[in-house]
Amino acid sequence: MKKHDDSYGLGPQVLPDNLPTTKHGAASRRSFLKLMAGAGSMAGFTRLLWPSVCEAQVTSPLRFVAVWTPHGRLDEYWLPKNGEMDFDINFTDASLQPLHPFRDQLLILDGLDYRVLYEQGTSGHEGGPVTFLTGSALSNASGEGLPKNESLDQHLAGRLGSATRFRSLQLNMYSAFGGQTIYDSLSFGPGGVRVPWERDPLKVYTRVFAALMTGAPSAAEVRAMARKKSLLDYLVRDASRLQSRLAGPEKAKLDAHISALRDIEKRLGGGDSGMCTKPAQPAQQTLSQLGQLARVPQNVQLMMDLTAQALACDLTRFVTINMLPQPSAPWLNISESLHDDLAHRVSESNATMRAQIRAKLNTFHRWNAEQIARLLGTLKGVNEGMGNVLDHSIVLWGNELGEPDVHASHGVPWVIAGGANGKFRTGRYLRLRPGKNPLQGWSAIGNKAPNAVAHNHVLVSIAQAFDQPINTFGQADYTGPLAALT
Repeated sequence: MKKHDDSYGLGPQVLPDNLPTTKHGAASRRSFLKLMAGAGSMAGFTRLLWPSVCEAQVTSPLRFVAVWTPHGRLDEYWLPKNGEMDFDINFTDASLQPLHPFRDQLLILDGLDYRVLYEQGTSGHEGGPVTFLTGSALSNASGEGLPKNESLDQHLAGRLGSATRFRSLQLNMYSAFGGQTIYDSLSFGPGGVRVPWERDPLKVYTRVFAALMTGAPSAAEVRAMARKKSLLDYLVRDASRLQSRLAGPEKAKLDAHISALRDIEKRLGGGDSGMCTKPAQPAQQTLSQLGQLARVPQNVQLMMDLTAQALACDLTRFVTINMLPQPSAPWLNISESLHDDLAHRVSESNATMRAQIRAKLNTFHRWNAEQIARLLGTLKGVNEGMGNVLDHSIVLWGNELGEPDVHASHGVPWVIAGGANGKFRTGRYLRLRPGKNPLQGWSAIGNKAPNAVAHNHVLVSIAQAFDQPINTFGQADYTGPLAALT
């Protein structure tokens, strides 16, 4: 027996020198099962050959991307029509219409609150970005509002991020404030310390894809890749011999796994598998240019594409994307202040003006959805294993507010997209507080709201999808996952 030591994470593998064959020269079922059982990296594969095992077995890594956008929601545009399973987001001017092509992999959450904010005396723009991924109230011990604990992306990256070249990435699409502030930080380390973000696409490209551009593998890496490729060659060759001896569901499962093995083989061989390819290099921009509103659409698209490629290349599995508030949106023919002239005036008393204001703000909301759709579409277009990268991802899209003009932390719009490796039941519209006005029965800041559902439960659910043994995240008062997700 030969011991195979793989420094790329497969662990020690025991391979037989000679695989027993039948008189026809093909590997027997029993011998093949022994082979697969001996190869630790393929342990789940052996179970697929038994009819009693469920059809879908996940072998690809799970990713987490969190995207944050500003200015709440407008119910007539944002809320889906119909019910949980037959929900409709494809109606005229629907905020979420750009996500319609991914309908089967969506979870639209209506009725989440940032309870930890308003119950402890905070609401408005300031608290949203901070509590979004931390589930924490704001602490002013340092003189500014920071969370008391780390954010979910950093919690996961700290435990699982060593499997990739980069533990996590923090991307910022636009900064109107000239540096990190309470408004533009989503990622926080232990104790609530800000994790720096990057807003220059060229710097992200150079940092993340440097190894693909210029880096040559070391001698040890070459040997390790050769050993790993040798193992895969061995498994593919002998699995292929077994193909002619199987039929029906067993053969279909085997065929799918052979295809997945060949995808890995191509990546190890340095060939273009259609998965990990070097993206185009963004143009250099000065700090002044990065601050120009006219460049926002271009830079957002670059960042979305770089994110998708970094995930496809498995250079990282944890990314936060901050779509910060912009003063206006000239690329959408919106010259008014998105904050002062639109978000703060959605309840304008003049009916004609109110309709115009709400329609313009919805144009901005739809544009944000289009950028999320771009990311989802790119991930879906990258084949991986028995599916695509979107199948193996959780993309969380959150916001700072519910109703933008009253700065409410009630009814904050959240959407989860992606297959989540089968951990969530997708393709649903979840009304967590059906038929209830989010502000109904709420007296004032500092008090609880009837029937409120804390967003912390979703953070726990995502952590548990990554097999993290936790039952609370952030504020300890809110325990357990959001059961409706599963």
